[in-house]
Amino acid sequence: MKSQRTFLVPVFVALALVGCSKDDTPVTPDPADVAYTNASSTKGGIMYDNFWATESGFNQADPNLSKFSAYSDFFRCKQCHGWDLLGTTGSYNNRGPKTNRPNVSTLDLYQIAHSKSAKELFDAMKKSTGRRDISFDLATYDPASNATEGDKMPNYAQILTDAQMWDIVKFMREGAFDVKQLYDATYTGTYPTGKATFANLGRDGNAATGKLFFASKCVTCHGADGKTFQVENMSLGKFARSKPNEVQHKVMYGQLGSIMIGQMTMTLSQMKDLYKALADTTAFPD
Repeated sequence: MKSQRTFLVPVFVALALVGCSKDDTPVTPDPADVAYTNASSTKGGIMYDNFWATESGFNQADPNLSKFSAYSDFFRCKQCHGWDLLGTTGSYNNRGPKTNRPNVSTLDLYQIAHSKSAKELFDAMKKSTGRRDISFDLATYDPASNATEGDKMPNYAQILTDAQMWDIVKFMREGAFDVKQLYDATYTGTYPTGKATFANLGRDGNAATGKLFFASKCVTCHGADGKTFQVENMSLGKFARSKPNEVQHKVMYGQLGSIMIGQMTMTLSQMKDLYKALADTTAFPD
């Protein structure tokens, strides 16, 4: 018995030491996890529309600001990926290039954002290889003869801070709506001469609840029937039914450069309700 007790004592001591060592060892958080946690999907949603807008907090003294404004569609995320993040597979299947805007991306960014890790998305944004240098002369862009560089993704490592890129990543993963939940869409033809048609706006939303939301948030500017303030020469109802792909982003993140601020905490259910209300051609006529 004595020898058994002698054997057990060092075993207990060893176990105690292992236990203390395990419990006392500090866990170093992954810097990428910390950066993603601290990121803002709201800022990211604004930047997805226009990263240099004053609403995004972008440095308004940036030396490239005039270039961003003069060639805006070559820098805005939404131009190449669409308001719905679906690129040429979605509502931008008919938005062909011009000398002042590049081709739309073939990537389904929404699917990619939900199949890749946040770190993978960040690394792709920060990548410099195969990206368009800020010095490239966009005045030479011609979709028919000189599109290669202009169609490339900008080298955001030259333009945005890491924190700003993390904001956009968080928007893609958490702040962007799955438009398939908001309406039915049919995409026909092939880019750049395809066609998008929309139906069943709001899907299973509640029109009555949506009208209450409209009355509390939108009626002051747009009027009770959505005709007081025209949007691209259309009533709000007609615009929503024609471009539901765009409306969801503008409602959530605002119309930049105007008094229309975003409803940053809006849920998918609330957006469905609003869409269901705007689908009513009697309450919101053309």
